[in-house]
Parts: sequence; structure tokens; C-alpha cells
Amino acid sequence: MHRLKKYGVYLLVALSFGSTACEKRFFVASHDTYWPPYVVNVDGHAQGKEVTALWLIFAGSPYCVQVEFLPNTERAFVEQTKGRMDLGWAASFTEKRAEHVYFSDSYRNEVMWLYQHKNKQYNVKNLQDALEQGYTVAAHVGSYYGEQFEHLKSIYPKQIIFTGAAKTRFALLAKQRVDFIIEDQLVGEYFISQSNTIKRVNTTTYVNKGSIHLMLSKNTSTMQDVIEVNKLIQSRKAQLAELFEKL
Repeated sequence: MHRLKKYGVYLLVALSFGSTACEKRFFVASHDTYWPPYVVNVDGHAQGKEVTALWLIFAGSPYCVQVEFLPNTERAFVEQTKGRMDLGWAASFTEKRAEHVYFSDSYRNEVMWLYQHKNKQYNVKNLQDALEQGYTVAAHVGSYYGEQFEHLKSIYPKQIIFTGAAKTRFALLAKQRVDFIIEDQLVGEYFISQSNTIKRVNTTTYVNKGSIHLMLSKNTSTMQDVIEVNKLIQSRKAQLAELFEKL
């Protein structure tokens, strides 16, 4: 939590700097209130790496940003399609999403892994192998884990349990109510550092790896907004890379 508090101090400085010339406000949909080290709700205020990245990108720009907490990715995306939320973060590109939102340039990469309880013994080669053997897997509702997962969830719907919060998935795993969970590498490392019952499944390859973008609602943003946001991202590439390099 020390690192998260440090980010919080930076956010206050960056927000006050960026808000002096606010020409347009983006309401940002956060899909989780506790997704460390990316997002943590501290007394109603968002802190963490994703929030820091947001302020890094927009500090000193004509744009202001305000984070709103929503229950899950699916709900956050619906709010964007309706124009009630302007911006989404931590988003993988899909053609279906692109029908409703503009995607910015990538501002970080993401690697998703399987995690398990330390006391359980498994022999699985990958996600598909785990499902074929009858094991259960918890994942975040509305998230995109790659084409293979999209295919597998239609074949094994009873074995994939969707939740709306990372802490719920890790709690299910700690109580051994599911065999595996799918989670981002930095999030997994954080929860492992807080628990002696969880480990990454090292016998498998990663579940999915890809670039991460901001999503701008087509109802409230223009292509010029996308161009300007991309310029801001490119101007902060070095700082963003350093921010997301490790836990």
C-alpha cells in the first residue's frame, strides 16, 4: 500500500495542474474498486497505476478527467455505448468494441496468467487443457482474454465463473472454490505478495498477451479528440513504460 499512497500524492499535483485550462471533461469508467496495483478506491478517490497513467497523459492538456467507479467491465462498456461515460481504460482492442468506441494508441502491455492455490496439485499444459480436464476457472465479467478464451467459454460455460471484482476471484481461489483464476500479471504479483496460499501456474504459457488502450465513446468524442489523446500518449511513452514496468 505504500506505493499506492505515493501515487495518490502525485495524482493530486497532476490533477490540479491539468485542471487550470479545462476545455473538455472526460468521465472515466473504472471497472473495479480494488484492482491493485492498477486501481484502488481510497475514501472514494481512485488511486493506483492506471490512475497515475491517466494523469500522466492528461496533465497540462485541455482535457480534465474524473474517475467514476462501476461494478465491472461489462457495465462500464455499456455506459460508454450510451454516452454516459466518455473514457474507458485498461482496454484490449476488439472489433465488437470498436463499433461503439474509438481506441487510442497503446499506453501499456498486458499479460494474463493462470493462478492456483498452493496446496493443490495440477498437471495442466494451458487453459484449454485445464478446462478439458474438468477444472473450474474464474474470470472477470466483460473482459477480453483473447480469441482462444472467447471460443472456450462457449464450449465450457459451466466451468467458467465470472465475477465483477479481482478480490472476489482471489477469495474464491483462497477458499478453493475454484481451481484457477485468470488475472493480469502485476495484479497476480500483488495478491501473491499479500497471501501465502496463491501462486502462478508455471507449467502453462500465458493465457493472453496484448496491447492496452484507452476507449473514447463515439457518442461524446470526436476523431480530433482521438488524435489529440494519441499525441499526449506518445509524448509520455517513457514515463508510462517506467510506471508499468513492475509492481
